[in-house]
Amino acid sequence: MATPRVKDDTAPEVKQAKPASYRQASLSFRIAQCLVRLILHSLFVIEVKGLENLPRKGGYIFAGNHLSWVDAFLMLICAPATPRIYFIAAREEVEHPAYRKFIIGKIGGVIPVDRDSSSAAGIRQVARQVSQVLDGGGVLGLFPEGDVSGIETGRILPLKKGIGYFAANSGAAIVPVVFRGTKEMWFRKRLLMVIGQPIPGQKGGKEVAERQVAATAGALLALMPPPPPQKPKSRRFLKKFLTGLFTQEVKDHPVPD
Repeated sequence: MATPRVKDDTAPEVKQAKPASYRQASLSFRIAQCLVRLILHSLFVIEVKGLENLPRKGGYIFAGNHLSWVDAFLMLICAPATPRIYFIAAREEVEHPAYRKFIIGKIGGVIPVDRDSSSAAGIRQVARQVSQVLDGGGVLGLFPEGDVSGIETGRILPLKKGIGYFAANSGAAIVPVVFRGTKEMWFRKRLLMVIGQPIPGQKGGKEVAERQVAATAGALLALMPPPPPQKPKSRRFLKKFLTGLFTQEVKDHPVPD
């Protein structure tokens, strides 16, 4: 009886590791992506630059600055459905409130991380899931600052080491992307997304990881667009509602230097 039980226990892991399961977008994902695209384009004026810089094949890291929850949605609706994007996100931010958990479940995969946990087993589990996504032709969506910025300054917070580790361990290229205008939002506000040229992948150890972190930070800063020209204050319809809708949580976020 022991033999069948071992096979039953391991079967789901074998199935999950198939490359096609990470690259291909499901029908429910495509439908949800179209609906969210329609909603966001009806609420905001969205401008995207540099789409031609996205690799046709998966297996790369899509890394951006982070101003609000809408940044991830912009990544999802502006990139092709295939290869599919998977995000690393704090567990408490993807499971609450209920509508956010529902949308994420329909739109794209998420690798949940317990923010307060730093156990070796937990780190290995996340690293294993990241490797499966990248090796399977998926795209890792990552916000390497590790937090949203307190205010929009045109600069970034210091990047966490995780992006360097994932890049050096997998040899995956890093595609930088920056967002402007997503910190405070109102009806028909212009949101800008700029995608840069890929940073070539390189496998290696600690030194390679550190170089990839520095290269990512430099690429993000270089892509930051200048602040828009000052205009006379106009009515910012639904500002409180829309900003609150896409704010990750109520707390004092750090401010870039």
